Amino acid sequence: MSWSAPRPPEHSGITGVTFDSDGHVLVGVLYLARGGEPKPTVLLLHGCPGIEQNLDLAAALRDRGWNVLAFHYRGCWGSAGRYDLRTITRDVGAAVDYLHAGEHPSVDAARLAVVGHSLGGWAAVLAAAADQRLRAVAACGAPTSMAVAELSDAEIRMEFTRFLAAEPEEFASQRDEVGAGPQPLDVVGSIAPRPLLVVHGADDEWVPAAQGRALYERAGQPRRYVEIDGANHAFSWHRGQFVQSITDWLAEANV
Repeated sequence: MSWSAPRPPEHSGITGVTFDSDGHVLVGVLYLARGGEPKPTVLLLHGCPGIEQNLDLAAALRDRGWNVLAFHYRGCWGSAGRYDLRTITRDVGAAVDYLHAGEHPSVDAARLAVVGHSLGGWAAVLAAAADQRLRAVAACGAPTSMAVAELSDAEIRMEFTRFLAAEPEEFASQRDEVGAGPQPLDVVGSIAPRPLLVVHGADDEWVPAAQGRALYERAGQPRRYVEIDGANHAFSWHRGQFVQSITDWLAEANV
């Protein structure tokens, strides 16, 4: 039996990646659309702890000619270091740096969008407000502020830290420290004139839809708000509508 040499990752449609953030090796997956020419690319940010990673969205975007980088923050799902809410946006910045480094010729560094879900939506707004390299922003099920997240130690352990390199006490302390700083509701207005999409489930059990509406109302133009009737925080039973709302918006956003 003979084996042929593997094709370069740029032509395989998917490849694993690693990159550095403050000396920590972060791991991720880069979905690559067909063809070697430079293409727009989405940075896809999952929530905490990242059980729902929205990889169906990544595959759908790849089919529509977009590259997608989905990665894990330090201290979760194989990325090195301690999980730290205070460094989430630094990890996002490191991912943007990686996409700008030129390692992947089919990534057009001038056409980057960020799509974040839950905590990832929180991070997407904060990161884009500080980084003009992110040319369009979608915040899905995103809280307006970390300060509104009131959770018991038991809830923190069951829902979050048992999957993370962090203990409930340090997680709660980080949440309180981060919550005292600028929040998405404070900075979302600075994203304009870059396009913003806010997607929320009407029956979100973790982040009430009122927070998505508040984020939209504070934003500048161009902006769009999509509330999916009956959808929960993970959009579990409404994946088609969720994916369609983002792919349609990106097609019109002219990134």
